[in-house]
Amino acid sequence: MSVTDLTTEPGVAATSTAVRARGVSAGTWVRVLLVCALLAASGVIRWKQTQRFQALSEAWKDSPFPLDELPLTIGPWRGEAAKLEDQIARATGATDHILRRYVNQATGVKVDLIVLYGPATSVFIHRPETCYPAAGFELAEAQNDHTVQAGDLRAPFRALVYVRGEGGQTERQEVYYSWRYNGHWSPDVGTFKQLERIPGMYKVHLARRITEHEKRDVGNPCEAFLQALLPTLEQRVRQAQQTPSSSSSP
Repeated sequence: MSVTDLTTEPGVAATSTAVRARGVSAGTWVRVLLVCALLAASGVIRWKQTQRFQALSEAWKDSPFPLDELPLTIGPWRGEAAKLEDQIARATGATDHILRRYVNQATGVKVDLIVLYGPATSVFIHRPETCYPAAGFELAEAQNDHTVQAGDLRAPFRALVYVRGEGGQTERQEVYYSWRYNGHWSPDVGTFKQLERIPGMYKVHLARRITEHEKRDVGNPCEAFLQALLPTLEQRVRQAQQTPSSSSSP
């Protein structure tokens, strides 16, 4: 009498294989459904973040205060308003801007001021390192970063010197610039992806004509002007943030 091996019977073998197949299939589908659920949740989160940022961008599309409200008299400096050409103004990507020339009434030194405000992804591209060479200037000295201190405020600015022309027609300009975004000042900006999450930013740009051998490391007029301007700008921004309609800062 022989012992019958049930595993060799066709019906039993098929049933066993089917059970194992169903088990593998069920486990796979559980993992697939779990991944789908995670992707769906992630998609909802991204959609909410996008909606929130779009609302924030719309709210901060314009400067929290009109830039032309910055005073024409700042300490010993007296300003005169000028106007950017419409084509240039549009090219800045800014929703608000001012162009002024300030003169120190004690020394006669002149500085040209540009303040821009607009979407970070549009305004950030207007760096002197790009714009000045495009206008025919060459970098004459290595860049230097300086911290402008005005009371409790410490704002880093980048200083550059550009030159154009030769001989008696040489034009030499000193440039100071920095950005204000996310509540702080910096001459550097992040990646485009990071900027997409910044609804608005300011750019402060100063330029003045200098001589070739001018001493600029002590009593620099650009830094002196910024020490007078920045507290006023900061005060206006903070006042605008405290209004009922303000929920966030650029």
